[in-house]
Amino acid sequence: MADYQITLSFGSTVIHIPVMPEKLTVKSPGKNETATVLELGEINRIKQRGLRQVSWESHFPANNAPYVTGWEDAAPVDYVQGIEDARDSRESGRFSITGTDLNINMAVAVEDFSYEERGGEVGDIYYSITLKEWKDYSAMTVSLPSPKKAVKSAPARSGKPAEASAKTHTVVKGDCLWAIAQKYYGDGSKYPGLYAKNKATIDARNKGTGNPLYTIYPGQKLTL
Repeated sequence: MADYQITLSFGSTVIHIPVMPEKLTVKSPGKNETATVLELGEINRIKQRGLRQVSWESHFPANNAPYVTGWEDAAPVDYVQGIEDARDSRESGRFSITGTDLNINMAVAVEDFSYEERGGEVGDIYYSITLKEWKDYSAMTVSLPSPKKAVKSAPARSGKPAEASAKTHTVVKGDCLWAIAQKYYGDGSKYPGLYAKNKATIDARNKGTGNPLYTIYPGQKLTL
């Protein structure tokens, strides 16, 4: 029996429960959800369990006795004040139980605490307490990898000759409108359109020469 011990610790305050309770209840609630699925009916969606709760009832004795396992020569009101201070501090503590197969050790917060004095037992304080599991929910710092530089992809090939992206073409010896249209448009028969774009330039050079309408000369810059 001496090995069976319940301990509460809140910061620098450590409380060894002096009288072991007749019953200690651990509640581990589920958070599963039910839903109705067409042609199947009701189903159960399994979720992560809820926060555990530990509760018991006992008393803080005014005097030592054979059933007291953690006598510290402390007044019952000191135990009460220690638990009240822990709850008012709004800080988590730790609950542990040893000497039993349960061997629970977890972070907790005081969820409920009530106490009373009873006639004929002056000095003893009877109490009930409920502790609820506590989990750290403070923001976490996450290091993200440095963004990679975007790589520009090569423009898709249109199937036309590469020179089709050019804006102008300078005429060289041996050029003709048909050959230039074939080179840039992929179709020599489109030369009339090329002539139309450069009519003023071509006609001005041909004026008075008697040469054919579509004659071009080296050095002329044609718009494509």
